[in-house]
Amino acid sequence: MDKIVAVVYPVPEKLVDRLLSEKKDIFVKYVARSTNLRIAPGNKLVLYASQGSKKVVGERVIKAIEFMTPSEVLAKYGSRVFLTKDELMVYATQVPGRPPTKKLLVLVLGKTRSYSPPLKWKAPITMTGQYLTEGQYAELLREK
Repeated sequence: MDKIVAVVYPVPEKLVDRLLSEKKDIFVKYVARSTNLRIAPGNKLVLYASQGSKKVVGERVIKAIEFMTPSEVLAKYGSRVFLTKDELMVYATQVPGRPPTKKLLVLVLGKTRSYSPPLKWKAPITMTGQYLTEGQYAELLREK
């Protein structure tokens, strides 16, 4: 089996520029299960701009992976989170019955690489994201 080197997550197009800024280096997302996470520090977070463009616009290197509640994220990282406090609270409460203690996947991000022009993606990316093997990642970059 090929080695996983990246994960692609959809990010609303209006928010993606925040993650391409070095100042917003904390990505948060609810994932179905934390026990089968197949990424590790050193892998890449590939940014798929959703809700309109449906293009891959860049990537960030994952420096660290944590699981925290929304309040823990805000207490530890504050304005470094790519969502504002209000946006994070809306995201945390948008699913009825989701307990406030449910932990988010927290990716601490490093080096940024923007794709100019953005790369085409063959199919929509669902909210669960998609892992990329070395071969798939190389194929994506050949699209440039």
